[in-house]
Amino acid sequence: MTVPAAAGEIRCSFCAKEEREVSKIIAGPGIYICDGCVARCNDILEQDRQPDRPQLLAWESMTDQELLDHLPRVAAVGEQVEANLRQWVLRAHDRGVRLGPHRYRPEHDPSVGVGRFSGED
Repeated sequence: MTVPAAAGEIRCSFCAKEEREVSKIIAGPGIYICDGCVARCNDILEQDRQPDRPQLLAWESMTDQELLDHLPRVAAVGEQVEANLRQWVLRAHDRGVRLGPHRYRPEHDPSVGVGRFSGED
């Protein structure tokens, strides 16, 4: 189940480009990936490199302005993921699934009551 972002455009969860900026967006469970990121992933998989860790955006090589310009895109993806997570939790709640204290507890989101998802009625 993938729920579209509640507000604004759907964005690639990896590069943060809006749907209108790419040719195609593929929906996953609460995330999205654009055709450009899929192509980049395929290129990485085809290379013979064996990095010690996943290759992320090289913010070390970005100018301060490039870094600042990218922050709103990162924030928008975060909001999209949070909106999807809330929808998944609501769907679980609607089905009567009891979410214990060791599972998702949206204490950081005052718009969602903690008790509502804690499994306590």
